[in-house]
Amino acid sequence: MTTAVRPDRRARMALAALLAGTLLAPLNSSMVAVALTPIQHDLAQPLATTTWVVTVFYLTACVCQPVLGRVADRVGPRRLFAAGMAMAAVASAVAATATSLPLLVLCRCVQAAGVSTAFPCAMVVIRRHGDATRLSAVATVNTAAGAVGPVLGGLLTSWAGWQAIFWVNLPVMLGALVLAWRAIGPEERRAARGGLVRAIDPVGVVLFAVAVVGLLDLMLALPRVSVPGLAAVVVAGTGFLWWERRAAEPFVDVRALGAARGLVPVLGTFVLFNLAYYGAFYGLPPWLQTALGFDAAHTGLLIMPIAATSVVATVLGSPIMRRLGVGRTLLAGGGLLLAGVAAITTFDTATPAWAIVVDGVVLGVPYGLCNLGLQRLMYERAPAGMSGVVGGLFQSARYVGAILAVGLVGAFAPGDPAMPTEPRTLAVAMAVVAAAVIVILAHDLRRPERYHR
Repeated sequence: MTTAVRPDRRARMALAALLAGTLLAPLNSSMVAVALTPIQHDLAQPLATTTWVVTVFYLTACVCQPVLGRVADRVGPRRLFAAGMAMAAVASAVAATATSLPLLVLCRCVQAAGVSTAFPCAMVVIRRHGDATRLSAVATVNTAAGAVGPVLGGLLTSWAGWQAIFWVNLPVMLGALVLAWRAIGPEERRAARGGLVRAIDPVGVVLFAVAVVGLLDLMLALPRVSVPGLAAVVVAGTGFLWWERRAAEPFVDVRALGAARGLVPVLGTFVLFNLAYYGAFYGLPPWLQTALGFDAAHTGLLIMPIAATSVVATVLGSPIMRRLGVGRTLLAGGGLLLAGVAAITTFDTATPAWAIVVDGVVLGVPYGLCNLGLQRLMYERAPAGMSGVVGGLFQSARYVGAILAVGLVGAFAPGDPAMPTEPRTLAVAMAVVAAAVIVILAHDLRRPERYHR
């Protein structure tokens, strides 16, 4: 009897540790949204410069997720996850004591690399156990963490300063490390066998990173065109595709991805969805604080409806998809996203608080539905043996969308920190992107065999 129970108990412990790890990335990316203005004032930096605290997190995670997914596929999740949690814990402690923006940005970079181990490791463990129902738990934890982050970040910032959003990480990171080391099978000690550096594909990683940095440079230069950024995207992006098709062990097997029916459209749609969503998510807090005069705590409370409704939508997403199908559920989520960002185009200094709350409710639903639906399709369409790297690419798609959004927020921000930000122009751009998401999903919905109930 004991031998039958212990493996199941160990599996539950492993899942608990990985869920704790996966919540850290969305939690740390969302908590800082309402802390940007206090950080800006404390470190005496303009908003456009302070957004690097957010941008570098997404940039690092965007590159590290697929790389670490490749490592998880080859080495296994146990030691990789534990090392990531340890590294992230150290970075969080140093960030809480940072007195300059460069040091804080560096800490955010290391922190992002550490927490990027969690999602790919979770995908490998779930695939190993062959239980796709656990995807709902991962999606729910991610959504809840990203949604609760602004509220928690606002409260912590008001009570103990922005440094508190880094101290709060330590018990979660260290607890997840200890639990994972005990629960994930000891066979992981024998999983690594030489050639790991070659398997990571350093040339491909560098080309991928240069292309992402170039994309970011393009966004930060708007409305101007950055020639170096454009050159980096074109040259490094083309070089990356060329190299990955010919490398003996590519870290992203583009041939296998292209052959996996419908996987590339899922990743592309996820980029656009996050661009529209995070454009509103990061564009609203500075406007609420500078134009309407709310402090960090009140700003967090005003966008709390996004938290509540996104969690509820994620929990209800599975039964909704069983009834309507994944495609129609995604299409409904895209329509609500368009409605939510379009409503922001009407906001001004006379907008009542209740209107902002109602719009937050509308914006929260598509985050839950689309995140869960696209994650389900990603898992189903991932080629065998590539769960980790595809899971990492899925998260990279999220971060690319967020990077683009943060770049647009910084580009539309006024040069004078005392001037209120203007949400209308940004909201129009996000509405166009949301409309594009609906068009892509509607086109894909014409082939219902792609969607599983």
